[in-house]
Amino acid sequence: MEPKKDKWINDILASADGIERAEPGPFLYTRIRNRLATSVVYVPARTVWLTIASLALLLLLNWRATSRLSEKASDDNAGLNAVITDMQLDPTSNQPYNLWSGQNY
Repeated sequence: MEPKKDKWINDILASADGIERAEPGPFLYTRIRNRLATSVVYVPARTVWLTIASLALLLLLNWRATSRLSEKASDDNAGLNAVITDMQLDPTSNQPYNLWSGQNY
């Protein structure tokens, strides 16, 4: 490498030589624990009831959506069964052909 680039890289690496680890204050942990112990947050009852009502409404709407999907699926099955019988696509009535008999394309 070029001597100028080597000197620049060594200067940058040497700049980290005097760095020391940051140390917290001696009573920081005690102050944090004290603040956590004294600060109690109460949630208003109205917020709790609104949350419960929202979750109940969400569950009700999900239940209705899934029940409608299952009803629609059963209706679709009836139409599909009608098409299958009209076109004689029922696998029990069809006889598979022998692939090795006759001309194969």
